[in-house]
Amino acid sequence: MEASFFRFLTAELAPALTGRRIDKVFAPAPAVWTLKIQNTGEPLHLLYRPAKSAGHLFLSAIKPANPADAPAMAMWFRKRLRNRRILGVHADWPNLRLALELTPRDEPDAGRFLIMDCRTGMELADALPADFGAQPEWPALEDVLADPDVWRKYPHISPPLRRAVRSLPVEKAHRLYLGIATGEASAFCLPKTQDGWGAPLAWCLNEEDERFDSALAAANAYGERTLFPLLDIEEDRPERTLLKRARKKVQRNLKRLDEEKQRLDELAAEQIKAEALQAELYRFKDAEGLTEIMVTHPKNGAMTVPLNPHLSPTENMERYFKLAAKAQRGFPHIERRRSELLRELEQIEDGSYEFHPAQVQRTDTLPDGPPALPKRYRGLAVSLFRSSDGFTIVRGKNKKANHDILSKAASPFDYWFHVADGPSSHVILKRDHPSQEVPETTLAEAAALCGLKSYRSEDGKADVMYALVKDIRKVKGFNIGQVAVDKKLGTLRVDLDPALEKNLS
Repeated sequence: MEASFFRFLTAELAPALTGRRIDKVFAPAPAVWTLKIQNTGEPLHLLYRPAKSAGHLFLSAIKPANPADAPAMAMWFRKRLRNRRILGVHADWPNLRLALELTPRDEPDAGRFLIMDCRTGMELADALPADFGAQPEWPALEDVLADPDVWRKYPHISPPLRRAVRSLPVEKAHRLYLGIATGEASAFCLPKTQDGWGAPLAWCLNEEDERFDSALAAANAYGERTLFPLLDIEEDRPERTLLKRARKKVQRNLKRLDEEKQRLDELAAEQIKAEALQAELYRFKDAEGLTEIMVTHPKNGAMTVPLNPHLSPTENMERYFKLAAKAQRGFPHIERRRSELLRELEQIEDGSYEFHPAQVQRTDTLPDGPPALPKRYRGLAVSLFRSSDGFTIVRGKNKKANHDILSKAASPFDYWFHVADGPSSHVILKRDHPSQEVPETTLAEAAALCGLKSYRSEDGKADVMYALVKDIRKVKGFNIGQVAVDKKLGTLRVDLDPALEKNLS
């Protein structure tokens, strides 16, 4: 995170957090933390992920999905932070550190301060370091422009800031540098990049950069767009690793089968030599020490057959017959094993391949590969579709699946679809992050897929309502699959074309 932006962000976080209580601590992924903050009305979460370059620190109403079993460090922090009130917020912005001053807790290692370092991690401390919060010096702009190593003495003169002032005319560069040094910013931006959006900055240079009125809004937009997809990747990493390894193993075994088939083909060819010897065995059956002999095969004609001089011609013939018989016994096993491997490869590609839980636990740090189906949807009775715009659409096949995709699989910011005023499947339209826009075409396709598995399936059109998953509630006493909708986003009237299922599958 850029130091000057962090300065403005922490200034806005201080009034937003001071006086509130930390309700709970979660760890949705390694080195990612969620602090649920007490709030009236909409939920409030402080999301934090340290990283050397582009870390995350922002407030969000959305809580990321968490693993079924909380990690040990999450339980350790939860025990020491739960229900503690935030008395104050202290910033050491040049070093990208934020400290929450907490109410006392009679617990070993509870600490008075929760220090969140955006580069290294989170810790509890009884006191802040002596240099915490010291205001830095600002060298003259001319020195910044002239010295490429100025950051060694002044780490808050970050690479993005140096690039920004170098790209501007002298007068504008002085104006930007003075504003940043005195703690003033006219706008906050997410720079437009080839891959999407860059980390937020406290200045805007290009027209295509996305502008925000506050550092909190910019941090939230960047955080939700980049952290939530990253968490999906982390969640699926073990399965993707296993799929990649399983695919390689199957391909390696298929190659070995080809080599074994070639070896058996060579053994099967010994049948011809045995038959040629058998046809003319009367000529040399009592001979000794022969290394080869010219014979005529009944179908293949004249040929030279090598012999083992330590064996009689009859024993050589029997040996060739045995080798050929061995090959014939091996061929069915080769074909059976090939069928098994090809079936296994098909399961890997269509996402139905199953792993033993112990396998998944051993792959936390291995390289990743492409998933066939998001982890949270595996094992559920669902149909998977890909919209024309590339969005993943998931449809439940039965009541239990309709229930499970809401409680076990869908993210709070995904879209949920259901036919209005009657029974239908539940359809989930996956989004990468809470602010991701969905094209009208994809919304209509998801609604149509819902209508095609509903009481309106035989009609030409259907009205389908949709809402955010976070606004869908399961109510005690309702039948499985029945829900209450707290807030609808809208209703779509769509055409029901049965060919759509095949086109999007």
